[in-house]
Amino acid sequence: MPVLGMRGTGSFSADDRPKNYRDMLLLQKPNTPAALTAFIGRTRNEPTDDPEFKVFTKGLPTQRALVSGAQTTGELTIELQGTDQNKLFKPGHAVINERTLEVFWVTASSTANVLTVVRAKGSTGLPMNDGDGLLILSSHQQEGAAIPTAVSYDPAVIANFTQIFRTAVNLTGTVQATRLRYADNPLVEMKREALEIHSIEMEKQFLFGSGLEDVGGAQPERTTKGLYFFVTTNLKDFADAVDVDSWENWLEDVFEDGSEEKLFLCGNRHLNVLKKLARVHSQITMPPRSETYGMMMQTYVTPYGTLQIRQHPLLSKNPTFNDWGFLIDPAHVVYRYLRGRDTKYLTARQNPGDDVVTDEFMTECGLECQFEVTMGVSKNASTFIP
Repeated sequence: MPVLGMRGTGSFSADDRPKNYRDMLLLQKPNTPAALTAFIGRTRNEPTDDPEFKVFTKGLPTQRALVSGAQTTGELTIELQGTDQNKLFKPGHAVINERTLEVFWVTASSTANVLTVVRAKGSTGLPMNDGDGLLILSSHQQEGAAIPTAVSYDPAVIANFTQIFRTAVNLTGTVQATRLRYADNPLVEMKREALEIHSIEMEKQFLFGSGLEDVGGAQPERTTKGLYFFVTTNLKDFADAVDVDSWENWLEDVFEDGSEEKLFLCGNRHLNVLKKLARVHSQITMPPRSETYGMMMQTYVTPYGTLQIRQHPLLSKNPTFNDWGFLIDPAHVVYRYLRGRDTKYLTARQNPGDDVVTDEFMTECGLECQFEVTMGVSKNASTFIP
């Protein structure tokens, strides 16, 4: 099953040639170690005209708040936790206490974190506890009433930076004229190697990089934030022990929002644990591998959604991260490149008169993660507990 618009290499026409060296690497080596870069590079690419790019996101409001402190049965002013939570409510809202199932009506909500209410509307009035969830059911109005109070929700602003990635190719005139046993053309071989290193370093930054703009030098220096620092809601530490309940509970949380099909990139130790879990619990199926955009994938079917799983070579080879996994919703991850600065091969970078050839690959790009709640990071998933 394809991952959200992924295309196999055979589906490209003769006119769909790669426009830059990043595309060329992905088409020539679809099983590149830079798996995340490969996926987002062929699904969602958008230019930016500024090294700091922002996206405004707005999901559906939860229309929910929490009680602050104990409230008696006769209390008509309900205090709320948090900041400005009263602005979620308006006169005419019917609200239910999720624990007691008492329904009450809001009559005023203009005081900070305080609701004025009428209790027990068609239900039994009961004391409220600190932390009780209050869920807005609906609004209601009298016949002939004036226009009700409006409630609006501000979008969240997510920012990141483009980072300048540079990988040099440097060899003397003598080396250029020398026949090497492992390569007929030293420059071609060094160019191939440099492009792979270039993409691998981008990949590691997209996974683990911290986003930063340092203006302390002569010119600003920026790094792009990776998935690990974007994901906060569904960051799961399995503490070296994975059982089916903890794994399923985490998947339930991650699939609560976003697409029904997502991508999971994990190290070989983490994949080993998932295979053991699938063998023991028959309700989990992992059909034979299929090819998506030239990459061998395994499909993990759960009651909440479908994972397309790929072992990530860079994670697998690292003794710390081989039991980590990144669960990605490709619909909400975008490869952003500064306009005119996507991956290019720049030649003749040496000083005039130098008996060397100095070229380089250069990319100025960043990662846009729109809704971190649709994604997840699992770590320390090293041992399966039946």
